[in-house]
Amino acid sequence: MTKNPLIASGPYTHENLAIFLFHGSDEVDGGGYASLTEAFEKKYVLVHETGTVGQLEVENLSETFDIFIQAGDILKGGRQDRTVGIDFIIPARSGRIPVPAFCVEMGRWHKRGFEDAAEFSSSTHSVHAKSIRLAAKRTMDQNDVWHSIAESQKELGSALKKSVHAPASPTSYQLSVEDSALETKKLEYYVKLRGIAENRPDAIGYAFYVNGERNSADIYGSTQLFHKLWDKLLDVAILEAISGQNGKVILPDKANLEAWLKEAGNVQRSDTKKAAPRTRLETKSYPGGVVFETFDEAVGDQAVLHTNVISK
Repeated sequence: MTKNPLIASGPYTHENLAIFLFHGSDEVDGGGYASLTEAFEKKYVLVHETGTVGQLEVENLSETFDIFIQAGDILKGGRQDRTVGIDFIIPARSGRIPVPAFCVEMGRWHKRGFEDAAEFSSSTHSVHAKSIRLAAKRTMDQNDVWHSIAESQKELGSALKKSVHAPASPTSYQLSVEDSALETKKLEYYVKLRGIAENRPDAIGYAFYVNGERNSADIYGSTQLFHKLWDKLLDVAILEAISGQNGKVILPDKANLEAWLKEAGNVQRSDTKKAAPRTRLETKSYPGGVVFETFDEAVGDQAVLHTNVISK
C-alpha cells in the first residue's frame, strides 16, 4: 500500500456499480511510464509471438518511456489472444524481453482474418472477472483461466440475453467483450462514470463494489499512471457490474471501504518474486482476499508502483 495518506471520495454509482476514488500525492514520478495501450497507439512497443502459449516477447522501441504492462492486459492477435499474468515494467530501448502470458482464446493456433500471426496489434481491454484475474495472478493455472473465461462469457451472455461468442473465434475473450450489444450496454455506465476521474488530477486509484459487495481496488504510486489506466480500469468494473446484475442496488459506505483497506493493509506475510530486468512483485493473502504489490526497482525498494486488492 502507498505510504502517503489517501482520501476517498464517492461512492459514484450507476445501477449496481459503486466506485470510490482515492486521492493522494505521488510517491513515484509517473511521467516516464507509458501504458500498454498508449505504447501500441504511439508505436513504442512490439509484442512478438514465440510459439509458446505461456510466453511472449515484448520490445520497447521508445528512447525515453518505460512501458508499464498491468496484469490482466489483453493482447489481441498472434496465434491466439493472450493476457499478461503479472505486472511488468519494460524499460526504454529494452530489446526483446520474455513476459509470462496465458491464453484467453482456447483452440486457435493460426492467423485470424487479416491479423499478423507473428505479432500482436493492440491492447484495449483487461480481463474483468475476479476468477480470471485470480487464476492468472494467484494460482497461475491455464486450465483455471480457460474455465473462468468460459464462465464469464456465459454470465455476460445471460445478462444480455444473447450469446457473446464471436463467430470468428467463439472462445476468444477479446472478441466477446467487443460484442456490439455489450458495447451499447457499457455505454450507459461510461456516460455516467467516466468523467468522475478526468477532472480530478489528484486521483491516484479506485475501488469498486458490485451489488454492494467488495470487488477490487487499484492504487498507484503516481496520479499520472492512474489516469493513463483509467479507461481500462473502469471497463473492468463495468463488465463485472453487467455480469453480476441481479436486480439489487446496494450502496456501500466509506466505513466499509475504510475497513476493507485496513484489513488488506495490515497483512504482513508475503511471497516475493522478481521479473527481470527490474520488476519486484509481492503477494499477500488475508481471509478476505489477496493483495498484489508491484515495485519498480529502478525507483527504489520501498516505493509501491501499483497495489491491487482483490476481494474473495
